[in-house]
Amino acid sequence: MVFSDLRDYLKFQEKNNDLVHVTDEVDPDLELTYILSEEERIGKKRTMLFENVKNSDIPVAGNFFSTDQKIENILGDKPYNVGLRLKNLVRIPDDTESMISRGLQMMKELGGIRPKVEQRKSSEFNVLEKVDLGRYPITKNWPMDGGKYITMPLVITKDPVTGQRNVGTYRMQVFDNETTGMHWHIHKGGAEHFSEYKKESKTMDVAVVIGTDPLTFFSSIAPLPNGIDEFSFRGLLARKSLELIKGETVDLEYPRNSEIVLEGYIDPSETRVEGPFGDHTGYYSLEEQFPVFHIKKIIEKKNPIYMTTIVGKLWHEDVRIGKAIERMFLPLVQIQIPEIVDMNIPEETVVSNMIVVSIKKRYPGQAKKVMFAIWGTGQMALTKIVVVVDDDVDVHDMKQVMWAMTTRIDPSSDVFIIPGTPTDSLDHPARIFNYGSKMGIDATRKTKEENYNRVWPETLKMDADIEKKVDELINRLGSSQN
Repeated sequence: MVFSDLRDYLKFQEKNNDLVHVTDEVDPDLELTYILSEEERIGKKRTMLFENVKNSDIPVAGNFFSTDQKIENILGDKPYNVGLRLKNLVRIPDDTESMISRGLQMMKELGGIRPKVEQRKSSEFNVLEKVDLGRYPITKNWPMDGGKYITMPLVITKDPVTGQRNVGTYRMQVFDNETTGMHWHIHKGGAEHFSEYKKESKTMDVAVVIGTDPLTFFSSIAPLPNGIDEFSFRGLLARKSLELIKGETVDLEYPRNSEIVLEGYIDPSETRVEGPFGDHTGYYSLEEQFPVFHIKKIIEKKNPIYMTTIVGKLWHEDVRIGKAIERMFLPLVQIQIPEIVDMNIPEETVVSNMIVVSIKKRYPGQAKKVMFAIWGTGQMALTKIVVVVDDDVDVHDMKQVMWAMTTRIDPSSDVFIIPGTPTDSLDHPARIFNYGSKMGIDATRKTKEENYNRVWPETLKMDADIEKKVDELINRLGSSQN
């Protein structure tokens, strides 16, 4: 279902007995987000609304994406089914269709997905007389964090040349009541816009939304190709356009359902040390120079709700989001790399450092071809390790993956190191910031054409009739014991 705003989602969670009202006073310094973390770690994973936050009158909500069921409710379907719908949109007509009928179907699916810019109603929002971040319950998540961080912002920017909008989620360290850091990685859309403004020595308009409906937030972190508008993508997922309103001091638009909006600018000539920050890798990301966001105006809904999250360990909601993105985008990846049967970005690798894919292998060197195709596709280009297995291996069963990795490789010929490649900005083992290496592991069966000059042994498998007979026997034995 489509939630109209953050409050609509919280009502849904309440109706489903999945919303906890925390009325005890909670400190936003370490305590609040650690409660969210423990709620996820112990397995309850409920959405939480903190109604009594120390030194703030504004409530805080968190754990929006903490279970697969929550994400399914937000998307309106299982992520893989959503991916199949997206794949169907871009497929060419088959033998039973004409170009006209296919075009009409696409028009029906795509019609009305672009956001609509509406007039602002003065009764909807309050414009604060003074810029003061201190009134918000902004959290500090881990003991060695460099300060308080806004962790679920929608950062809206526009390309100065093309006018193309980008919506991304980048952490923002609070420097004082009027300025924050802007931690966008060099490979992200916001950073690309920033570089264009820097070339032209122009000040950059920025709008930051804190609190919106969860589908709009999800769309802001989806790994979309350049040129695809995140708000239009949200409309495609929702089958309904998103209403936007124009900024008051910036030449940008943002969702009408926003809880809090920070309007301001970035001077491309100005940077400041940002960090450390307890990140999703399980380590503190280190101090680096990043742009500074200056806030000119704050606009709020009446009685706003602050939206937050915590990352840092493998049980947090960013892992569930990562797995949903993996499932949703698999059908689209298969368009570009059709031999891929399945894909797993393991939770244990913080849903970014390693991809395991299974393929239907038909020719020598195909595993290596798939590796390079992955490294040339969108944000998967930042993946450090790619493992390719045969289609008889379940990529989601890491026991099977490890079995293939240890019984189907000769390290001297089946492990490839590629130096001098782009890396994720959070990849601290890389010797140079944003620049490191890749590793590919070909864990497929080898052929004579791949210089394997022995007979490859068959894997163990019982005869089908014996399997059936034994299954029937075991079922009878189980029934007799009851």
